[in-house]
Amino acid sequence: MYVPLIIAIVFISCCLNVVFLEAMIRYSPGSGNLITFSQFLFIAVEGFLSTSRCGRNKPSIPIRKYLSLVILFFLVNVSNNYALNFNISVPLHIIFRSGSLMANMLLGILILKRQYSACKYMSVGLITVGIIMATLASSHPSAAPPRALKTSTDLNTGHPLPVREHSVYDYTIGISLLTFALLLSARLGIFQEVLFTTYGKHPKEAVFYQ
Repeated sequence: MYVPLIIAIVFISCCLNVVFLEAMIRYSPGSGNLITFSQFLFIAVEGFLSTSRCGRNKPSIPIRKYLSLVILFFLVNVSNNYALNFNISVPLHIIFRSGSLMANMLLGILILKRQYSACKYMSVGLITVGIIMATLASSHPSAAPPRALKTSTDLNTGHPLPVREHSVYDYTIGISLLTFALLLSARLGIFQEVLFTTYGKHPKEAVFYQ
């Protein structure tokens, strides 16, 4: 009885999160890092009180290992957020990050020497083709100079809003940042997998220190 309700709440919450995120990004393209910082600040305070017990509980995994995770996680999030400044729409941003399947499979083969079934190769290949098509379809370059701005008006307040013109230069940088973040995120996942295999899984601790 409660399972459909929980699924509905999660689905609606995720949809609303994307809607509000896109609205904020449209109003202020550089607000992504501030939003991420606010989330991390809340997690850090909650984790310091409940997980770390104000520093009294020692971590099960060495701090130096978490430091590597933090650096990778920081680079992934900054790259993903900064890409929104370069004509990358929120829907494309979400679709492009689905390419983590291909990145995870590629790094899994190169680093962990894994082998996958033909069905998995085909499935990931089809998803990757879909992502490439969505990326190309979202590209609408114009003759405007790189990062040129024009003005628009907010219908609610009447205040002018900055609207970024499309350009090949901006779009290429945005896609490059997303690709960099995608590969780095896959490397982060492999590092986490190896770390948890060695020291055991400690999800609440990992969320706090990471």
